[in-house]
Amino acid sequence: MAEKDAAEKLLEAIAAVKAVLDDFSKAVFVVFGEVRTSLSELKNTLSSVHQMLSGLVASLAKTEEILNGVKRIEELLAGKAKESVGVEKIAVPVQAPPLTEGALTVRSFGVRVSPAFSQVIELIERNRPAEDIARALETARDQLQSRVHGPIFYEISQLIKQLRMSGAAKLDIKTAEEIMSKLEEWSERIKR
Repeated sequence: MAEKDAAEKLLEAIAAVKAVLDDFSKAVFVVFGEVRTSLSELKNTLSSVHQMLSGLVASLAKTEEILNGVKRIEELLAGKAKESVGVEKIAVPVQAPPLTEGALTVRSFGVRVSPAFSQVIELIERNRPAEDIARALETARDQLQSRVHGPIFYEISQLIKQLRMSGAAKLDIKTAEEIMSKLEEWSERIKR
């Protein structure tokens, strides 16, 4: 009988330990599930942070590019302001400058251009809409028609077409600089 009681007590103790281990197992499983969910959420959060940082880096690069452009414009305007100190501006109707064979004038952007392109340069400097610049370029092309042949005439016409498609949009700094460069190149080619 003592053996039977001892066996029953042992079975009860084993059952109690089994119940505690079952409860412990369930608790560990729940905690593991919560940890797995937390890790998944952490992974998603880190991915979002990475995307935001990538966007921030791209924004900073773009901001730096814009600030460099603004700095270049400020330097150009400062140079232009120094040139015009003490000069009073009088409203005069704008007329196309007379063409002189082989003459190039230096503009505020440091570009040497034919006088025929002076109105185009002024409009670019005043940040006028693309369509206004296209009209001025068309006038310049028409003035130069007797001296401009073949590729130059075609290139000017293509640029006019591109500017007209831009309509009332303003030129960005890069585009303005490219046009200035083309005007200088065409002026050199016309001079020859």
